[in-house]
Amino acid sequence: MPSSPLLRLAHVLDRLTAAAGRSAFVLLAVMTLVGALNAGLRYVGRPLGLSLSSNALFDAQWMLFGLVFLLGAAWTLQQDRHVRGDVLFSRLRPRTRAWIDLLGALRFLLPFCGLMLWATWPLVENAWITREGALDPGGLPRWPIKMLLPLSFVLLALQGVSEAIKAAHRLRDA
Repeated sequence: MPSSPLLRLAHVLDRLTAAAGRSAFVLLAVMTLVGALNAGLRYVGRPLGLSLSSNALFDAQWMLFGLVFLLGAAWTLQQDRHVRGDVLFSRLRPRTRAWIDLLGALRFLLPFCGLMLWATWPLVENAWITREGALDPGGLPRWPIKMLLPLSFVLLALQGVSEAIKAAHRLRDA
C-alpha cells in the first residue's frame, strides 16, 4: 500500500480506472455479440423474406462501441498505452520522463478534460432536456449515451491527477 496520502489517493484513482477499463473490456465483448447477432439475423431473415435485424440492435452496437472508448480512455492512460513518441521518450532519463508526465498532465491533459467538459455540457444538457431519441424508427434513445460524455472526461481527468501524483513522487525520489 502506498505510504503518502497523495499516493494512497493515486492508488484509489487507479482502482477506479481499472474498474472502468474492465467494464470497457466486457462491453467490447457484448458489442461484438450484438453485432454478430444483428448480422446473423439479417442473413437468416433475408432468404425467408423477413427483416429480423433491427435499428435498436444497430444503435446498441454503436452505443457500446462509443462506451468502450469513453470508459477505456482513462484505462489506456493508466496502462501507458496512449499515443506518444515512445521511441524518443524511452531514451530519456527517468527524471526527464517524470517531468514530461507531470507537465503533460498538468498543462495539457487536465485543461483538455476541463475544456471538453465545458464544450460537451450544452450537448448533454440539451439531450437530457429533450430526451433525445433515435434517428431511425425503432432505434434507441440517444440521451443516455450522451450523459456518459462528461463521466468519461471526469474519469480521464481523475486518472490524469493520479499520473501527475505518481510523476511528482518519482521526481521527489529521483
